[in-house]
Amino acid sequence: MKKSNLYNPGSLKIDLMLLGTRIDDPVVKAWACGSSGVDILLPENTLVNIPCREEFTRNSPYLITRRSEKYFITDGTGEVEVSMVPRPAFYSRKTTTGIPFSSIGVVHGSYTVITPSPRCDFFNRSIECKYCAGNFDVTGRDNVIYTVDEVVETVEAVLKEKASEIIYFSVGFSETDDGGIEFLKPYIKAVKKHFNCLVAVETVPPKANHWIDETYAIGADSVLYNLEIFDKELFEIICPGRATLIGQKRYMEALAYAAKIFPNGTVASHLIVGLEPPGSTCMGVDFLTSIGVVPILPIFRPSSNKALRIEPLNTEIILPVYKHLYKAIKKNKINLNWVRDISMVTTPVEVRGLVDGDKSKSLMENFYKSKIGIKTAWGLSTLRRKLRVKDNKDSSD
Repeated sequence: MKKSNLYNPGSLKIDLMLLGTRIDDPVVKAWACGSSGVDILLPENTLVNIPCREEFTRNSPYLITRRSEKYFITDGTGEVEVSMVPRPAFYSRKTTTGIPFSSIGVVHGSYTVITPSPRCDFFNRSIECKYCAGNFDVTGRDNVIYTVDEVVETVEAVLKEKASEIIYFSVGFSETDDGGIEFLKPYIKAVKKHFNCLVAVETVPPKANHWIDETYAIGADSVLYNLEIFDKELFEIICPGRATLIGQKRYMEALAYAAKIFPNGTVASHLIVGLEPPGSTCMGVDFLTSIGVVPILPIFRPSSNKALRIEPLNTEIILPVYKHLYKAIKKNKINLNWVRDISMVTTPVEVRGLVDGDKSKSLMENFYKSKIGIKTAWGLSTLRRKLRVKDNKDSSD
């Protein structure tokens, strides 16, 4: 008989992301499934985004029910009380130019993701990553670019509502030496000028390392170059654009260099669980953590609009990979305060209890989630950047 994951938030989160959920309350269903799923707060403040409208969720063993004003998740053998994460109020508003804020910024827990341009030239060359389901819109919107003012308005709405702590900028591939950071520069500088907030940046690796120094100097507090797949042969098959125009070796070089420039725990890279053998993902985890990079492990979930038809792994196979991740992070003494509280992926902190039985959050984690802790993190990040950039300038002089 399959062991229930219901009473361990870490394994329950993984199972829910794989299997989705059914919802029996019509009001909750109409409210929750309007976009990418339903955001739920599991026990121990574990945040998860659960698929609820895809075809595969019809057969999910999980069901969200409501009794009075309380919500529960059941798998048929028991139930746990959960909380519905309110839809951000700013989603219903628009910029002064008439663009819905929800078209520009999407909240995923502690991060709000902003993609100023939906264009990715991998699609225009027919060498897009085969797992991509339209993170970048290529259906006639190549010329859509949100202005700096529109993005600043959106960030203001996010921060006023306290919807998230970190603004996460992403950009698709364009064949420029800088990897996309020159395009994002005016957005980053404007946000840093107007707001005391932390900024993460996801681009492809630039061709030269001085662009990584530039990324840090203009205000990025965290950077991501997403390798996605560690196995070289599978990387070339599944990510033809990345393999041909960037190369796996360049990803690794850029990540290693960035980890020397940015603070401990702020350089990260995705490895998609389910696109390569679990042992290969673990090898990728070992490599990334050995150079000071935080591996982020999203789970591949096939859908009708994805070219890749690989069937997903099950939770029993995936759990050891996440346990390995937590052990590797601890072994290499990588800071966990940045990669946490993300609804779309399971973070290393969330599987701590599966490894060493310690489910409690550390004093430092609790501090950095507090109001004063967030301000402190921003202040320390700003001070470190000023000292680092000055030091680099003096060295070059």
